[in-house]
Amino acid sequence: MESPFANFGSGSGNTFVLYLEPILNPYWKTYQNIITLDRMPNGVLSDMVCLVNLPKLSAFQDAGTMFGNVSNCVYVLLRYPKKSGCFNWKNTDIFMGADDIPSVLGYLRGNGYSIDTDLTKMMFKSRVEVGGVSDRRFSGDRKVICFVSG
Repeated sequence: MESPFANFGSGSGNTFVLYLEPILNPYWKTYQNIITLDRMPNGVLSDMVCLVNLPKLSAFQDAGTMFGNVSNCVYVLLRYPKKSGCFNWKNTDIFMGADDIPSVLGYLRGNGYSIDTDLTKMMFKSRVEVGGVSDRRFSGDRKVICFVSG
């Protein structure tokens, strides 16, 4: 049975969350903070988002201690439009990061997306942490950037 929440955000009322999240670059063996999304967005931004299977951040992470289906496939925001065969871990600037947040927000607004400031403020003030360390995937301490509609 599929949960009624499973497809929330699809269609014309697409709402997604942008996070800043640490990842391990397996080629360079370094950590990077990149912008990730909770789902594939609608519209022109979808050409800048790719589903990537990220490696564990630590050898000490174990799927046996996690809940539900464990998957480390994450939607990541790319610096350049995706093309077949363009993803390469050697390219350290392939992902958008913390320094790119103002540019990303400008791009979103310029392309018809709405930054949901009310929802973002409400979640920042809430005692419930949105983001953080996931119990369903190997994730670092994700930080919410904002909620977006579009």
